Amino acid sequence: MNKQQVDSSFKTWILPSVKVEFEKDGIRDIPARCEAYNNYVDSLHKDRQLTDTQVNKYCIPKNLIN
Repeated sequence: MNKQQVDSSFKTWILPSVKVEFEKDGIRDIPARCEAYNNYVDSLHKDRQLTDTQVNKYCIPKNLIN
C-alpha cells in the first residue's frame, strides 16, 4: 500500500471508531488519533502490506489530526 492508500483507509475504517470512542464531547483527541494511526500502520506491517521502510516513514498527516 502506498501512503495515500493508508491514509484513505485509515480515514474510512479506523478514524470513525476513534471519534465514537474518544471524542464523544466533540473535541478532537489528538493522542488517540495518533496512537490509532500508528497501531494501524503496525498492523499493516505485520500483515506484510507495508515494508520496514514505509513503516518508518509514514506518520499521521495533519489533515487527520486537525
